[in-house]
Amino acid sequence: MTRASEEAASGGAPDEGALGDAPSGGAEDVAAASLPPDELPPDDLPPDDLPPAEPPPAPVATESGMIGTPPPLIEQFDDVGGGARRMAAWLIGVLLAASVALWLTVLSASQATSATVALPAIERAIVALTDLDALLEAQGEELAAQAAAGEPVTVGGFPLREVAVPPAEVLVDGEFEVDRLRAALLSRSALRVYASGVAAFEGGDGIALGASMFSFAGGTRMLLQSLSSDNHSTAAVWLWPLGAASLALGALLLAAGAGFGRFIGLGAALIVAAVPVALGSLALRLVVDVAAPGGGDVIVDEFVAIARQFTALPLRNALWTLGGGVAILLPSMVLNAVFDRSFRRPATMEIDAASSGR
Repeated sequence: MTRASEEAASGGAPDEGALGDAPSGGAEDVAAASLPPDELPPDDLPPDDLPPAEPPPAPVATESGMIGTPPPLIEQFDDVGGGARRMAAWLIGVLLAASVALWLTVLSASQATSATVALPAIERAIVALTDLDALLEAQGEELAAQAAAGEPVTVGGFPLREVAVPPAEVLVDGEFEVDRLRAALLSRSALRVYASGVAAFEGGDGIALGASMFSFAGGTRMLLQSLSSDNHSTAAVWLWPLGAASLALGALLLAAGAGFGRFIGLGAALIVAAVPVALGSLALRLVVDVAAPGGGDVIVDEFVAIARQFTALPLRNALWTLGGGVAILLPSMVLNAVFDRSFRRPATMEIDAASSGR
């Protein structure tokens, strides 16, 4: 038997050492455990049942100063994740400007090589290169005889290959119409050049081969080769993906920005995209004017006018984009400044205004 059991058997109380080894507060713990949760002491409440903390008293501005602590200003919350967000918005803005600049370039190329724009320009070039009006005037009677005989009408000395006009297209009530022949001849010739480039001419690809693009012959060759259906198809392939990418980047920029800053970034990106396209268009026009030989040559003047027409396309598109960017940027900057002035005032100004009774 142990000492404690011996003392219990003898009816004696356990000694102080034995009591000291027993855990204290056992009775209180048992009593507290028997209480319902709503009667537990505050220190013993479970964490979920603690009463909510009382909000701090509202600050009061008096003549002697501010009593209480004012709430934090908006500026103290601006940098919460602001660094990474601003960096993401900046990168998206750079990508957007590059995408829009490429889209403007491809759009201008697609417009210039479309049949609506290219075919009239090719017709003007053919008239200038072939002196078609002089040929028609010199061979008028022979051409009328071909049409009256029911033969396909061909113009002698015309440098485009296998271009013949059916007599039904040049006869009106049995009368030969030279204007109808001219229109039909130019239409068929322009379509051949649009499909084949300089290969549609007699001599084919050897025309101005190796000539500098800054010379008249080289510039003429480059112009006719550029205005083709193949180039238009290539531009059309890239036009829609670049447009979709620009729209997606614009939406991401708006989502990544904050306040009116997102619209400021969008307007700035459009301006940055438009400026190099506009400058490039002006540079091309300058090259055309400088490279064109003087002397008042009719053919040269006609090709310079055609080239200026095509340099105007990217310039027009860039100016529209530039105007859109400015229209977004300036109002956004004004509104941003107004709201900053209204909501971002220092606390000292509010305290001084309150203490002075204003």
